[in-house]
Amino acid sequence: MRHLEVLVVTPQTTTSKILNWKVSNVSNVEIAIEKLQQRPYKVVAINKTIAAIDKTKFKQIATILNTDAIVVEYTDNNTLADTVKRAYWSKHTPQRERNYLDNAFEIKLANSINLN
Repeated sequence: MRHLEVLVVTPQTTTSKILNWKVSNVSNVEIAIEKLQQRPYKVVAINKTIAAIDKTKFKQIATILNTDAIVVEYTDNNTLADTVKRAYWSKHTPQRERNYLDNAFEIKLANSINLN
């Protein structure tokens, strides 16, 4: 089974577990930037205790390094799994947007050609 990868930026030393996700923990934004250069993480979760300047810096650099990465903030480890899954699946839901075309004109045209 292929695991999706999430990078968690948190000052806490406990490791988080998310079902079917490979979780990498880093303690600060600078290390997170280095990790993001090395691996294409699908989601980057930043703890709300990280300074606002560091969050802004990371978000700006992350958009340059990996345009597909989703950057989210979370409050504690209890909400981390739900936040990561919701952020990923809101962007990657299969067939989220369906375009329905009305081909009534084409059907009428085909029928009129076949009748003649």
